[in-house]
Amino acid sequence: MSYQVLALKYRPRTFEEVVGQPHVTFTLKNAILADRVAHAILFTGPRGTGKTTIARILAKAMNCKTGPTPTPCNLCKTCKDIIEGHCSDVFEIDGASNNSVDQIRDLRENVTYMPATAPYKIYIIDEVHMLSTAAFNALLKTLEEPPEHVMFIFATTEVHKIPATILSRCQRHDLGRIPLEQISDHLNWLCTKEGFTLSRESLDLISLEADGSIRDALSLLDRILSAGPDKQIDHGKVVENLGVMDRTLMYDISTAVFQKDGAQLIRMVEIVDDSGLDLKKFFSDLILHFRNLNVIKLCGRQHSAINLSDVEKSKLSQAVQDLSPTYLGMLLQLLLNEESLVKFSSHTKTAVEMVLLKLIQINPGAELEQIIDKLDLLARQIDSKLTEPKEYANGKTDASITSTKPEIADTPTETNSPITSMESIKSLATPSLQTEDTKPFSAPMASAPKTWTDFLSEIEKKLPFIFALLSKGQVDTSGTDTIQVHLSNCTAFDRSRLKIKKEELVTLCKNFLGKCLEITILSKTEPPGLPDKEKAKLSAIAHNHPLVLDAQRIFDGEIIN
Repeated sequence: MSYQVLALKYRPRTFEEVVGQPHVTFTLKNAILADRVAHAILFTGPRGTGKTTIARILAKAMNCKTGPTPTPCNLCKTCKDIIEGHCSDVFEIDGASNNSVDQIRDLRENVTYMPATAPYKIYIIDEVHMLSTAAFNALLKTLEEPPEHVMFIFATTEVHKIPATILSRCQRHDLGRIPLEQISDHLNWLCTKEGFTLSRESLDLISLEADGSIRDALSLLDRILSAGPDKQIDHGKVVENLGVMDRTLMYDISTAVFQKDGAQLIRMVEIVDDSGLDLKKFFSDLILHFRNLNVIKLCGRQHSAINLSDVEKSKLSQAVQDLSPTYLGMLLQLLLNEESLVKFSSHTKTAVEMVLLKLIQINPGAELEQIIDKLDLLARQIDSKLTEPKEYANGKTDASITSTKPEIADTPTETNSPITSMESIKSLATPSLQTEDTKPFSAPMASAPKTWTDFLSEIEKKLPFIFALLSKGQVDTSGTDTIQVHLSNCTAFDRSRLKIKKEELVTLCKNFLGKCLEITILSKTEPPGLPDKEKAKLSAIAHNHPLVLDAQRIFDGEIIN
């Protein structure tokens, strides 16, 4: 066959031509110039990133007629023989098919002989991790102390399978995935050399499908260029030839999720299914798309973790600018949780539709901090009811107390119906300030100075959790410069929150009332209990409260207290 595929026709012949691995090529060139080339070198990294190519260039650099040199001439007999693959002093061995101990023993015997024509005898073993344990053991001594005229160059995609005894005897170079922009630029250069014209969008799509592998990108480009006689190839033909989904469809799906348009999602799945694409591959691409949305929101569009073109990064950034990271994280978590359902379902299309419809049921406003604050206030309100019998047990039955307490026995509508808003919680928590345990700082009068009750109202706006705690405390405002608040029944969580906000709270009190605030936490005492019937009734209200049910569903949790 006279035709040569692009991956072979344009294979790099010098270190400068290698795409996307400057950290490796720069080190090797300097090592050659300084005469510090190791006798055993290991190249590791993903497929198609240049491991074997760099190994061949290094072999030419060491055996070139003008060498050792970082720029082999590619014109001398040795360089040409290495390029064509029949140099008598450079051996390329496939580790997958030559992995027995007997073959390594033969290699060990042959290394003692001097090279025929070149300065060095070089052994390039590809996929070296496929060697057997016995073969590795047979290679150990020779690898550690080879003859001066011998070099070993290993290449592997699975470095974790190589024994540590071998790794410690090699100079290791890690090759990374090639960025999308560099692959796209290289493909554009190749199309120009071949006389074809492809749009940047098409080149980016090919690069994205290559997943960081320059060899995979060249293979895909080769297929597209061979599809027809036209030198001008439009984007639609590229999408059709690759058998992938158009990227605009992915953006339409995420937009429909954000707008909660279930009918549009069903239509999108129908389009994907009618096009003949694998729905399981589509779902995998959908997970990657929402992952990119999360990274864009958290890290910004310039972060290296997103392997997309600048145009696509800009689209993603605009799509998530008004969304919270919590909401995007919940969407991605649901997709990951349901991946096994799609993967193993016998009705893949129905499973994908069900998962997408689940996405639009997630409430973007269900923020974690808001839920915690609301649950804290709810817990305080319920605790307030549990401690009410204390005054009655002490014989306090004056009108000022009885008029401000919720009547549990006489007003069943309050205890049997769940509290459905923040205003309800505040209305039940605030009256406790008017009891004898929390004597008001002063009576609310139009001309009177600011009072402790006024200060609590101010705190309620800025620190609702602290308001709930202080409203349960016993206040002493008799001091001229100090206000003392005694708190009881504080949990470890309450103490930590108070410690964090203490400095801010003292400053607010000083500015509002002109007095220093001192908070004392009393030892925990058990309040007098309610009758079992009343406890059960209050417990049922708490367990069935909408906030508690929402939190239990979102966090997949259980109520422990």
